[in-house]
Amino acid sequence: MKSSSRILSFAFVVTALAEIYSRYADNAMLHLVAKPLLMIVLLAFFYVSLQGRSGKPTKLVMWGLVFAWIGDVLLMFESPEQPLFFMGGLGAFLTTHVLYILAFNASVTDPSRSIFKTRIIAIVPFILIGGYFYYELFPELKDMQIPVGIYTAVIVTMVIFALNRIDSVNVHSFRLVYYGAIIFMLSDLLLAINKFMLPFDNADVYIIGTYILAQGLIVSGVLVEAPAE
Repeated sequence: MKSSSRILSFAFVVTALAEIYSRYADNAMLHLVAKPLLMIVLLAFFYVSLQGRSGKPTKLVMWGLVFAWIGDVLLMFESPEQPLFFMGGLGAFLTTHVLYILAFNASVTDPSRSIFKTRIIAIVPFILIGGYFYYELFPELKDMQIPVGIYTAVIVTMVIFALNRIDSVNVHSFRLVYYGAIIFMLSDLLLAINKFMLPFDNADVYIIGTYILAQGLIVSGVLVEAPAE
C-alpha cells in the first residue's frame, strides 16, 4: 500500500506540474489531458493512503474531491458564449466547499472546544476579508451578484470551519487543513479578480497553482487525522 501511495503521490505532482505548465505555455492539448486527471489522481492517492481507515470526515472529503473534479471539467469549457459551464462549475465547487465544511465540522466532537464558544473573535478577520472583496467585486458582477455572494459566504465559512478544528485535532492535521483552506480562498479570489475586475498576466498559472496546493494540503491534513486501523 505504501508503494502505491508513493506512486500516486508522484503521479499527482507530475500531473500538477503538467497542468501548471500547460497554463503557462498555453498548451491546450496538455491542458485537456492534465486538468481532468488532477482530482482523479488525488482522489486515488487519498483512497489508497487511507488503507481501509474510514470516518465521516474522510468520506465527505472524498465526495468533495468528486465535485471538485466535476467543477474542473465544466470550467474547461467555460467561455462568454457558454456561460452555463461557469455556473455549473461554480455550483460544483460550491458543493465541494459545503462538503468540506461538513467534514471539518465532523472533526469537532466536543462542542466545548469549538471556537464559536472559546474564541469567536477569531472568525472576524475572515468575515471582513470576504465582505471587503465582495464589496469591491459587486459593481462588476451584474447578474452574478447573488451567485457570487453566496459562493463568497460559503468559502469564508469553509475557512472558519477549518480554523474551528484547532483544539480538536493534532497540530499537524490542523495546520495542513487550515493553510489549505486559506489558499483555496486565495485561489478563488484570484479567479474572481481576473474574471470580473482586473485581468492580470499569468492569472491561470496562479489560480491553478494555488488551487492544486490547497487541495493537496487539505487531503494531507485529513489523512493525518484519519483514525488508525
